[in-house]
Amino acid sequence: MKTTKFLFILLISFFLLTGCWNRIEINDIAIVTAVGIDLIEDEEIRLTLQVAIPSKLGPTTGPAGSGENSTFMISDTGKTFSEAYRHLQGKLSRRIFFSHSRVLLIGEDFARKGVSSILDFYSRYHEPRMNSYIMFTKGNAFEVIKNKPSLESVTAEETRELTKLSVGLSINIKEFLDMYLTEGLEPVAPQFATEPLEVKVKEKSEETQAIIGAAVFKGDKLVGWMNDSETRGILWLRDQMNLGVITVKVEEEKGGGNISANIIRSETKIVPEIKKGEVKINVNTTSEMNVMENASDLDLNNSKNIEKLQEQLEKEIQTRIQEVLVKAKDDIGSDIFGFGEAVYKKYPKQWNEKYKKDWNERFKELDVSVHPNVYVRRIGLTK
Repeated sequence: MKTTKFLFILLISFFLLTGCWNRIEINDIAIVTAVGIDLIEDEEIRLTLQVAIPSKLGPTTGPAGSGENSTFMISDTGKTFSEAYRHLQGKLSRRIFFSHSRVLLIGEDFARKGVSSILDFYSRYHEPRMNSYIMFTKGNAFEVIKNKPSLESVTAEETRELTKLSVGLSINIKEFLDMYLTEGLEPVAPQFATEPLEVKVKEKSEETQAIIGAAVFKGDKLVGWMNDSETRGILWLRDQMNLGVITVKVEEEKGGGNISANIIRSETKIVPEIKKGEVKINVNTTSEMNVMENASDLDLNNSKNIEKLQEQLEKEIQTRIQEVLVKAKDDIGSDIFGFGEAVYKKYPKQWNEKYKKDWNERFKELDVSVHPNVYVRRIGLTK
């Protein structure tokens, strides 16, 4: 009887004692908002952390212009990410906490050596988030991270919001890892840099962070860069052109000037076909646009002029796509568009038996046909 009572009390105790046994108080942690990684001499990693100052992050805290810093920078070195992280922990009185970090910025020198070790850390250690945005920069990541924000109180928040706007590529660590592990698809990520807030002014302007292109990989190694115009072509081919403006020039005999159209919807389908043992890729894009500005004398109330405008927009899209195709195939040799993946999905047997082993070489000679279709839905109410 006594044994039964004891077991009953013990069982009840288990239920009463459950709770946040591993709870960590906010006063005991250093909240990391951004992570920067650079390669320095002796093949060591310089790990830079942007750490929040909780007392400066209240609702009334303004951006950098208020004169108060809401974050501080701290960095140290090591042979691996983990070693540098442990060295950093020795400098802080609070435990480093990665779970709120949403930005991982990697410098060019480190990226050219290979980023597999960083992907391993993020996928193995439980704190860093796999949905953090990954991006790359020419030069050192430290220089970009330390730049003061213009609108937000934290630079990392400004970086994250800029990436979410889809003005360029938007890639998180999980997506980058998926590209790295997928056959017939090479990784690509946004290129970040600091740009002047004011352009073409005599005095030196303050700088802000900006997405200026894309970093192209082969495996886990950085092999090249794409500029902003070429990155637009990447977005078309990867079916990620969510928004944007295309401007075309009106012929002089029709009055000259420019017309800008806003992309409201787009879809891209990559259709591979094999004929006589050779692979051909058909890229079919369909876009719906609204006229955003008509700085010309062209009368868009005339249906024939609308058809002409659609043709010009289609030519512009084709030019942008062909531009990035030439660079990816001839200069870099990296299938960042997933043509190989499309072949694998449609022809898995042929892919495994014939094309997989030398796809990088086949990609350089790949026959790609681009077929854009544009529909102008609205032209506005003014003439």
